[in-house]
Amino acid sequence: MESILTREQGRVIRARTGFYDVQHHDIILRCTLRGTLKRRHRSETGRRLYADPVAVGDWVIFTQLDMEEGVIEDILPRQTKFSRQYAGKHGDIEQVIVANAHQIVAVVATLMPPLNFRTLDRFLILAEVGDMEAVICLNKMDLVDGAGRAELAETFAVYEKLGYQVIYTSINVPESLDALRKTLKDKFSVIVGASGVGKSSLLNALQPGLDLRIGEVGIRTQKGRHTTTLVERFLLDIGGEVADTPGIREVGLWEVDTENLDHYFPEMEPYLGTCKYNNCAHVAEPDCAIQNAVEAGEIHTERYRSYVVLRTEGTEG
Repeated sequence: MESILTREQGRVIRARTGFYDVQHHDIILRCTLRGTLKRRHRSETGRRLYADPVAVGDWVIFTQLDMEEGVIEDILPRQTKFSRQYAGKHGDIEQVIVANAHQIVAVVATLMPPLNFRTLDRFLILAEVGDMEAVICLNKMDLVDGAGRAELAETFAVYEKLGYQVIYTSINVPESLDALRKTLKDKFSVIVGASGVGKSSLLNALQPGLDLRIGEVGIRTQKGRHTTTLVERFLLDIGGEVADTPGIREVGLWEVDTENLDHYFPEMEPYLGTCKYNNCAHVAEPDCAIQNAVEAGEIHTERYRSYVVLRTEGTEG
C-alpha cells in the first residue's frame, strides 16, 4: 500500500519497548521512533540519556505510513512528568514513566504487602519534582481492625497536615471508592505503587469492563507479583483518564540533590537555618534543630526515617 506520509500531532496512550500506540482523533497507530529522534536523545558519546525517550502521555509529531502504522518524528515539550532513576544496570539515566499528567495517586496497602513509608515518601518527592499534585490512597482497609484503623488515621493525619489528600479504600467496601472517584474525575492521573497493593483491583472496581489482570501477594515474601507489564492509559466513564503502571519495587529519585533533601520535607522548613552548623545534614550532628523537633514529636518519626535513609544511602531503592 502506498504511504500516506502525512504529519500529524497525536498522543501516546500505550508504550512497550520500541513500539508506541499513538492516538489521533479516533485512529490509533502503532508507531516506532525515527532514527534521528533516537540519536537526539543520546549524549555526544552515544550514551543513552533516557531508558526510553517517549512515555505514555507524551504529545508527539508523527508521520502516518498506512492505516495501521506510523513513525514518531518529534516529542513536544512536557508540562509535567513522573520519572525515576532507571532501575536497570545503567542507573545513571532517567526513566520517564508518564508525561503530562495532573496528579499521581500513590497507592499503599495496610497489609499484604506491608505498609512501606519509605516508598510512599519517595513517590511524594517524585511528584513534586515532576510538578504534579500527589494523592495518597491507603488501600485494603478491610484487613485492619478498629484499633488498627485508628492508628493508621493518626499516622496519616501527619500527611494531611502537610497538605496531601489521603483516601481510605477497600474494594470490598464499595462506598469507600466514592472519594477516589471524585479525585480522579476529569483529570489525568498516574496510579503508582508497589506490586500487590491493589492498583489494578481498584481500577477494575472503578471502571466496569476494564478486566485488568490482578495477582496475589506471596505469603512468604509478602510482595506482590507483577501483573501489569506496560504503562497504559485508560478512559474513565466518570470523566478523566488514568495511566496504570507496573508495580514499582525500586523508586530511585531523579533530579533530586540529596544535600538539599530537606527542602522536599515541608515539615522541616520552619527549622531550616536554625541548626548549630550551617551545613548540618540533620542526621547525627549535635544541636540539630530537626533532630530536636523529632524528639519533641513535632516531626513524625517515620518521615524523619525516610529522610535519613535517602540522605545517607542515596536515591536508589
